[in-house]
Amino acid sequence: MTWEVKKMRKTKKILAGILAAVLVTGLAGCGASSPEKTGSSDRTKVSMVIFGGGGQDTFDNATAKFNEMQDEIELSIQPATGDYNQYLGARAASNDLPDMFWLTPYAQVQQFAKNGYLMDLSDQEFTKKVYDYSLKATSDDGKVYAYPLRQEFLGIFYNTDLFAKAGIKEVPTTFSELKEDCKKLQDAGITPFAATYKDSWTLNHAFSCLEGAAVDKNDNMESWIESMNNGSGSYKTDKSDNVFAFLDLMKENSGGNYMDSDSTAGFTAFANGDAAMLFSGEFSLLNVSTIDPDLPIGLFAAPVTDDPSDAKLDVDVGVACAINSHTKNKEACLKVLDYLSDDTSKDGWFANTNDAMGEAVPCMPYEGQYSAKYMDDYKAYMDNGTNRPWVYQQLPAGSNTEIGNIIQAYMAGSVNKDQALTQLDESNKELLNP
Repeated sequence: MTWEVKKMRKTKKILAGILAAVLVTGLAGCGASSPEKTGSSDRTKVSMVIFGGGGQDTFDNATAKFNEMQDEIELSIQPATGDYNQYLGARAASNDLPDMFWLTPYAQVQQFAKNGYLMDLSDQEFTKKVYDYSLKATSDDGKVYAYPLRQEFLGIFYNTDLFAKAGIKEVPTTFSELKEDCKKLQDAGITPFAATYKDSWTLNHAFSCLEGAAVDKNDNMESWIESMNNGSGSYKTDKSDNVFAFLDLMKENSGGNYMDSDSTAGFTAFANGDAAMLFSGEFSLLNVSTIDPDLPIGLFAAPVTDDPSDAKLDVDVGVACAINSHTKNKEACLKVLDYLSDDTSKDGWFANTNDAMGEAVPCMPYEGQYSAKYMDDYKAYMDNGTNRPWVYQQLPAGSNTEIGNIIQAYMAGSVNKDQALTQLDESNKELLNP
């Protein structure tokens, strides 16, 4: 699954405590040790700490490749133990941040930048390579403070064979077309959607896509996000009915007992051909690849309205990589950064970490060796500029958990649409004033 925090309501309190510790401690002595050598090899050691959550073999392979490519630097990439935010807050409070470390985009990058912990990377070459929108996720006050390392995309993955079996020749670009396709699938004895709703984080992702379509018109998304962060906005919009109509369609077309199915069960059902569509991110295909790496999969943007121009793929930075502003290994860290952002090497970071089924993709155009229809579809959305950022990542910290829990209650029938909208607005105000 994606690299987001999936703790429940206590997350916002934990983050508040961490940020308070960071603010109190300040910058004194942060990372002030001398450049570290490795004994007989005389290489400069560079440590990078990353989110936990699996895939360490992938990063070990990429690290080994970098260390083989040159003889000046010994890179070490290790996952943090326990809760990542608590770990990072403790390291900041003790003036012991690693040379390089991962951050979640937007708010966390901005917070660490304001507290002076991040090196200004505005003049680095990667800023000319990455998608323009991705720099917003890693910037503060007009300066770039982190490299957008990985981006992920949320949409509807579909089994092309099952669509063909149901007589569906083109993917839907409007909500009415999607409803018709669901009926065709049902008539063919095929469950339209794979259910994943026992895990609330999956519903946060889905709602973020739906809400993005509801507010993304004539650049209204930015003003809506700004209003939600200053407390003047509301989840109640002129397209709220569209958002909840889509959720209702998912309820009606996810099979029986759909609230009993978690993400693993849903990913497995899709992989086994038990459902035609999976509303999720590319990371879900990591599970699929272990079951059927040859599953014929396409991708389309969730059509929330009957205006085809609203059907955009939801794409955003999932991981930002920062450099400790007080590291004594600045030049070595910048060389590592060059490796991470090299889009020309066929044996570099991208080839080792991004070029396989279900892997996150670089935040820049990149032609890898892995080929699949869903990747061709993704590239088409990017080439055409029919994509938008994730809504929830730019909302107050903790919004992902609150959204997921409230929409899960709606899917279970515990609250109705009006109650859910009221709870969403109330939770937003609480997050702004913890």
